[in-house]
Amino acid sequence: MSYGYQPPPAGGYGPPPGGFGPPGGGHAPGYGPPPAYGPPGGAPPGPDVVAIVALVLGILSIPMHFCCYLGWPLGFIAIICAIISLVRISGSNGKLTGKGLAIGGIVAAILGFLMMLGIFLLYGAAVIFSTL
Repeated sequence: MSYGYQPPPAGGYGPPPGGFGPPGGGHAPGYGPPPAYGPPGGAPPGPDVVAIVALVLGILSIPMHFCCYLGWPLGFIAIICAIISLVRISGSNGKLTGKGLAIGGIVAAILGFLMMLGIFLLYGAAVIFSTL
């Protein structure tokens, strides 16, 4: 008995008779197509980009009040972006989120305005009392 190398049959190795896969092509009998990738119902709703811009500008408006008074325009732009975002979110039928981000932008911008108003009032009071 010989356990050495034996050459393949004369025809070589080819595809199985009938080809690869189930007979008739397509899917195996009793199975449907493979499932689609991703969550059911499509992509989850994402935050509105304008709401993110409103929040970032609202937060930046606070320190920018103390730097060349750039907080005023940033605060106004943040409030305008937040209002636009709230309108877009309410009209999107749940496709956009980020209502809290837009409201946070409004709150941060108003907080920056109030801080700057308080500084102006303190500065004015200091000027008035220093002349007495």
